[in-house]
Amino acid sequence: MAASRLTLADELLEIRAEIERLQRREASLQRLADDLPRIPVFRRGWPILRKQPAASTVSA
Repeated sequence: MAASRLTLADELLEIRAEIERLQRREASLQRLADDLPRIPVFRRGWPILRKQPAASTVSA
């Protein structure tokens, strides 16, 4: 029982460390995103493509 408790405790510590690492990474990426200039997705003069209706199939 003691061995399994230690294993579970170790695994929990690893998971918490991974969560902390991912949170630091997320904060780092968010700082990068905040520092980059905004680029509009659609610009004036660009055509907006609309989906064409699907051609109906005709069975012979």
